[in-house]
Amino acid sequence: MNKLKNDDIINILLDKNNNSDIVMNDNYGTEVIFEQMATIPYYDKYTDKTDIYCILHPKFNSKEFKTGFIYPFLVKKDSKDYSLEAVEDEELLKELDKIYNELE
Repeated sequence: MNKLKNDDIINILLDKNNNSDIVMNDNYGTEVIFEQMATIPYYDKYTDKTDIYCILHPKFNSKEFKTGFIYPFLVKKDSKDYSLEAVEDEELLKELDKIYNELE
């Protein structure tokens, strides 16, 4: 969905000392700057796999993202690039929200 501007996205997200913004294009082609709120490794017992999710907050409003909300994304890797995929599964959203709120 959204190709990242940062080449080393996984290193940024996994480095506890790195607070760099995440810059990506939304579905309308608008560049959106996000601040990192959390990175959550999540083990899915049904697929027996751990995925990495990140919770991001947009610094400015765009057509797709509003500053009054936080957005969970799945970190995906294809052959050479990382991308973020919006989480749409309602059960997973609830679980990530619960984990995020426990972190605060």
